[in-house]
Parts: sequence; structure tokens; C-alpha cells
Amino acid sequence: MIIEKLCMENFKSHMSTQIDFSTGISMIIGENGAGKSSILEAVSFALFKQHSGKKVEHLIKNNTFKMKVELDFIANGRAYKVLREYRALGESGKFGSKSKLKIKEEDRYHTLFSKDKQVTNEIQRILEMDSDLFMNAIYVRQGEISNLIEKSPAEKKQMIGRLLGIESLEKAWKNMLTLINKYDKERIKIEGRLESLKDVRKDIKSKNKELRQIKVDIDELNRKIEEINIELGTIREEKEILDKKKSRFEKTLTQTEAKNELLNKLKKSKDELKNEKVKIENKEKEMDIINPKISKLKLLNQLKEASENLTHLKADEKHFNNLLTDINKFKKILADNQQFYNNYSFISEEINSLEEEREEFEGSRALMKQHHQIKEETIEKISRSQERIIKVLKESNEALGTDFHSIEEIENYLETKKPEKEREIEEIINQINHVNEKISNLSVQNSDLKKPIKELEMVKDKCPVCKSTITPEKRHDLINEYFSQIEENKEIILKFNVQLDELLSKKEILNSDFEKMKRINVEMLKENLKTLKKSRKELEAINSDIKQLDGKISILDDIDGKIKKNKIIKTEIKDKYESYISARGSLESLGDPDDHMIRLREIKSSMVSLEEHIDNLIRKSGVSLKNFKAEIANLEELSKKFERLKGAISQKDSLIQRLNETEKTISETQEELSSLSVEIKNINYDEVYYDNLKQNLETNNQKLIKFIGRKQELIGKESEISRVVMELEVKLESYNKFGKELRNISDFIKLLNLIRDLYGKDGVQKELRNNSRERIEQETRNFFEQFNFEYFDIKLDENYDVTVYGPSGNNSLDMMSGGEKIAVAIALRLGITQTISRSNLELIMLDEPTVHLDSYRIQELIELLKKMSIIPQMIIVTHDTDLEEAADNIFRIEKKDGKSVLVS
Repeated sequence: MIIEKLCMENFKSHMSTQIDFSTGISMIIGENGAGKSSILEAVSFALFKQHSGKKVEHLIKNNTFKMKVELDFIANGRAYKVLREYRALGESGKFGSKSKLKIKEEDRYHTLFSKDKQVTNEIQRILEMDSDLFMNAIYVRQGEISNLIEKSPAEKKQMIGRLLGIESLEKAWKNMLTLINKYDKERIKIEGRLESLKDVRKDIKSKNKELRQIKVDIDELNRKIEEINIELGTIREEKEILDKKKSRFEKTLTQTEAKNELLNKLKKSKDELKNEKVKIENKEKEMDIINPKISKLKLLNQLKEASENLTHLKADEKHFNNLLTDINKFKKILADNQQFYNNYSFISEEINSLEEEREEFEGSRALMKQHHQIKEETIEKISRSQERIIKVLKESNEALGTDFHSIEEIENYLETKKPEKEREIEEIINQINHVNEKISNLSVQNSDLKKPIKELEMVKDKCPVCKSTITPEKRHDLINEYFSQIEENKEIILKFNVQLDELLSKKEILNSDFEKMKRINVEMLKENLKTLKKSRKELEAINSDIKQLDGKISILDDIDGKIKKNKIIKTEIKDKYESYISARGSLESLGDPDDHMIRLREIKSSMVSLEEHIDNLIRKSGVSLKNFKAEIANLEELSKKFERLKGAISQKDSLIQRLNETEKTISETQEELSSLSVEIKNINYDEVYYDNLKQNLETNNQKLIKFIGRKQELIGKESEISRVVMELEVKLESYNKFGKELRNISDFIKLLNLIRDLYGKDGVQKELRNNSRERIEQETRNFFEQFNFEYFDIKLDENYDVTVYGPSGNNSLDMMSGGEKIAVAIALRLGITQTISRSNLELIMLDEPTVHLDSYRIQELIELLKKMSIIPQMIIVTHDTDLEEAADNIFRIEKKDGKSVLVS
């Protein structure tokens, strides 16, 4: 994958930032907190919605409500654009997201997917990696380079394990303990249940005894409730009689009050009605004065209406004359441009037909460009593979002193010669050990001979061994004999030393030859050969596709030529076509000219009749057209006043009738009040006695409620105890079920422990480390070769401790210079990346790679970065301006007023 452009809007501290990336080393430089790392995070968010915040809305810049990230990238020779947008939905507190993935065809982007999950899944398919793999493979975090140098083997093992995903297995191993503990707690709970079931029978017996006592108490309460119900019946009968008397008394009393209130209202209403009658009589006199003045108002209104109608008819006459003039003008335009309209329509249809036909071939040029690009890359890949194979074959032949031309010959040779060399080395070692043993024996013998010589030199006439008397001559002979033996042994040792030197020299030669054999990596040669064959096969397929595309492009060129020619003609007659369309639309909106002529004749006829009618009205009214409107206004005001007075006096008869009815109702109400007073005396209602009776009824009701409540309480208790007894009986029956469940859960816990052991350090984790370690070594060796290092091999032990092999033999990281350490660390990190990604490495992103590095090592890193042209694109985020020396492109980020800004 190659990144081309990144656009951010309101992403974290970036309000509006656009970065156009290119291949080579792009350096993003700025102070800590300027928003540099947010750029790398925006890349991972665009691709996989991967981010460091707890929630996506935390990525939205403060005081804004929408965030957008857009990323243009190239993968497998095709150009893509991915858009991620996140925005607040009104004031609901909820957020909505929008995603789009587009592919570029020629100069346009076409949408592939527009849903979050679909976009993410397709990007994973295109890049052949998910978000975790991307973060571990492509994204190199702060301090990872220095950690590969400085950290202990255990810490490096943990770090590499995290990158390889082994950390998740360790996490699963730890998390399973929680699951096991959960089931273990369940097991303990079941055991507790089984323990508690021992007392169930005793509880059942106790509860049954309690039930019997409750039934006795309920029977006693039933007796008391029956006695109170009898007494309450007597009281209720007496209260029912009194209730009727009270109801009659209160009803009569209420009626009396209502009648008194009604009588007062009627008297007041009578006075008001008399006043209204006087006012109406005054208005009748005023109407008699106005009526003669408004008699000619009707005639003047007719004159006004006729005058207004004549004005409207004149306006209509002018309108229809204008319509007929416009219709004639547009008919001429249609006649002049009819042929251009027909030609334009025909050409448009032909262009549409050609463009439909073109859709089948429109992607051919883009595909041809991609195929040629892929073809060049494949040819270059084949060339590199061939050069690598030739180089390794040459180096192998030089190391072995052979002249083989195939990998099989070298492999067969090594399979035969390596065991032979091992046997020869083993035999030489045995011979060396044998010679060393003889030299050691002779040296010990000489040491033993020196002891009696020393003793003989110290004594005079006694033998140091047997203590017998010896002569000076004998002593002298013995000393000479010992010295003679020592000299003889020294000569033999000298011969053995010569022999030993020869053997050691021969061993060194054999070891050197054997080391050369060991350094020849046949598997790597096979892998390169496999890659070469695969690339050649891919090249054949590409050539076949290009041949097919040539034919499609030829057809596409022909179609494009026809479309272009037709579009030129179309442009030339477009103005005439649009004039026709405009005129046709205008004619349709203007209506039928025959209808307009008929309407015009009708209007003229109406105007003649109306003018005669107006002259007649003027003669009758005696007014002129100039001042008749003022006369109308004055008379209309008088007319309105007359109508108001007329409306007021229309109520006179009704008012007189209401006055008579009111006087009659007053008399009837006074009589009803006298009757109600007599009825109240006859009811004979005693309110004190009634209240005492009510109190007695309430007291007995309270007793009844108390007894019923107690009864219900006992019934509830009886029901609850019965339920408990049933549950205890169920528990008793479930004893065997819990026993079986306990056995099952115990067996399951054993299974979980077994699975957990498989996820442990000595299980799958160990197997994955061993398998990945060989792959990492292989990929790192490839980078040694590509970086032109003097090292040719690397080994990682089980703890990921590093040993590097070069011209001077094997070296640990502690034995290497600062620059060499940096080189090895970067090659190792890239080897890990290649192992994880399982693809060609085109992009790598480094976040603050100089963290924890001293100035000397930073300089070494700069020199190394300058040589790393093997990776097409590298994006580095750093605050260290020294790294600018290694950059092809530099982007400076600064924070101004809380906003991250690209300043160069």
C-alpha cells in the first residue's frame, strides 16, 4: 500500500489539514503536542476506524459537531479513496457515521461500498490485513527500535510476542482463570446447597405443625366476624330510614335557598327590562328622521358597479390583444428552427447510444495502465530474483570450490558432503584428544621422574626408595638413568606436538569448510526460485490480458471519436435548438388563439352594452361620474346607522314579552317558598341522633375490618408456609439432580484447566514462537542482503536474544558498535513486519523512532535511513530536526491557538 493524500477536518486538534504524500521518506516534524501523531492515527482511523480514544466522538475537535477524514491510497496497482465522517444528530446527544470506499477509473472515482462494516471488510480484503495486523506490522510505535537494542532478552521476547499476537494468547490464558473461578464458585455453591438439604425434612415437619395452628385461629376469627355482621345488619336498617329523612330534609332546604336566590334575580331583571324598553322607543324616533335620505343609495351603487366592470373589460381587451401578438411571434420562431430541433434530437439519441456502448469498454485504459505497471514490476521482480539466485549460486560455488549450475546440484552436494565433513571433524577431534592424552601422560611421567632425582641429589649413601645402602657410583648411575628417560620423553612430546599442530591446522580447515556449507541457505534459494517461477507465470497471464485490452481500447477509441464528432455538431446548433424549445414552451403557456379571439369579441360587445347602462343611471340619479363616489360614501354611513337602529328596535316585542313573563315568575316563586317552609316542619329530622347512629356503625365496621384483616393475614401466612413446604419437597427431590450437576461441573472445570494449559507459555505460545522465529530470521537475512550489510546471518534463541554472523564470526549485540546495533535493530523490525504481513513491504510508519537514542545513534539512524530505498514509502513522525537530513519530503506541524496547522 502507498498513501497519496490525507485530508482531515475537525479531527482532534486539526481543523482543516491536507497532506499530499509521495514515495520516499516523508518526515512530519513538530514540537511535542503539536498534533503530529494524530496524522498517523487519522490514517489508521480512515482504513479501519482504529483510534486511541474511548469513544469515536472524542476524536471530534472541541466546540465542533462534525469530523471527517479522507485518505487516497494505492494498493495492488489500483487507486482508492476512503471517507469516514462522524457527526452529532441535532440536540439528541446521539452521533451518526458515514463511510465510503471508492475506486479510481480513468480520472473519476466510482463508489464501491457506503456502509461502515462493508468498507472496513473490503479494505481488509484489499490490504490482506486487519486493524491489529496493520498496527503491529506497518505502524512502528515509539521506542520500538531502541527497545530492540537496549531491553533485556525477556523484555524483547515480550515485545516481539505482542507484535506477533502471542500476547493475546497470554491474555486468553489469564482470562480463562476467571472463567474457571466462576465455575468453581458455582461448584462450591452447589456443594453448599447439598449441605443445606440435610435439614429439609426437619423444616417440613415444623412448617406443617405451624399450618395446623393457623387453621384453628382462622376458625375462631370466622365466629367473631359472623357475630359482628348480625349486629351491623340491625344498625344499617335503622340508618337506612334516617338516611331517607335526611335526604328529604336537605333537598327541601336546598330548594328553599335556590328559590330565594331566584326571586332576587327576577326582581333585578324586571328593573333592567323596563330601562331597555325606554331606550328602544328613543331609537324608533331617530329612524323616522334618516329613512327619507337613503332612498337613492341603491341607484348610485349600481352606477359604481357598472363603472368598475367597464374598467375591467378594457384591461381584458388589452391583455387578449397582447396574447395574440405574442402567439404570432413564437409561431414564426418555431417555423424558422424546426429543422435544427430535429437534427439536435437525433444527434442526442445517437450520443446516448454510443455512451451506453462505451460503458462496456470505459475501464479498459485504466486497466491497461495498471497491467503495464504490474508488468514492469513483475519483470523487475523476475530480474531481482534471477540476480539473487545467480549471486547466491556464485557465492555458494566460490565457498564450495565447485561449478554447479542448479540448486538441486548444490543441495545434493551438501546432503552428501556435510555429513562427511562432520565425520572428518569428529575423527580429527578424536585424534587430537588422543595425542593430547599421550602428551599429558608423558608430562606427568617427567614430573614423577624429577622427584627421585631431587631425592637422590639430597641423600648420599641411602636409596630414597628402599633405604638400602648405595655407592656414589650407583647413585650417579640412577640419576643419569632418570635424566635419560626424561630427555627421551621430551623428544617424544616434541614429535606429538608437531603432530598436534598438523591435526589442529587440519581441523581449522575442516571447520572453515563446514561453516561455509552451513552458511549456504538452500531453502532461501528454493524460495527465490519458487518466486521466480510464480512471477514468470504471472507475466504470461498479464501479457494475455494486455492483448485482450488492446482490442477493447481500439473499440473505445473509435466510439470516443464518434462521440466527439457528434458533440461538436450538437454544440453548433444548440442555440437554435434552445430557441425552438423556448418558443414551444411559451406557445403552450399562452393558450389557444381561436379561444382568445372569441373572448375578445365577447368583451367588446359587453363594453357597448355597459356604456349605455351607465348613461341611463347618470340620468336617473342626477349626479356626474366625477362626484358620485363621495355621495355614495355619505349615504352608506347613514344606511349603516339606520340598519343598526333597525336591529336594536327589532327586539322590542321580545323585550315586552320577557317583562311580562318575569312579573308572572316572581309571583309563582313567592307561593312556592311558602309551601317549602311548611314541608320542612313536617319532616321532623333529628341530626344528633343520626350522628350517634353513624358513630356506632363505624365502630362495628372497624372491628369487622380488623378481624377480616387478621384472617387475611393468617390465610396469606398459610399460603406462604404451604408454598415453602412445596419448595422444600421440591428441594428434597432435587438432591440427586444437584449431585449429578456437581459431577458435571467438576468434569468441566478439569477440561477448562486442560485447555488453559494449551494456551500457556509451554503450549501454543511456545509453538508459535518457534515457528515465527525461523521466519523472522529468514526475512531479516533478506534485509541484511538488501541493506548491503557485512553480516550474512542472524539467529534468535528461545528468549529472542540476538546473535549475528559476519566475517569475524558470531557476535552478540553487546559486542557491536552503536551504528551496527541500529542497523540490526531496523532490519530485525522490518523482518518482523514482513513475517506478520506476509506480503511485499511497500509502506512503513515510524512514530518518534529517535526516542531513547543518544546523539551518536541518532546520527547512525540518519545514515541508515538514507540507504533504505528498498521500501517505497516511509512516513516518520518526529520532533528531532536532525532527521531532516534523511527526508525526501518534509511537513512541519505547529499548534496555533489550540489548532494544529501544516506550515510547510
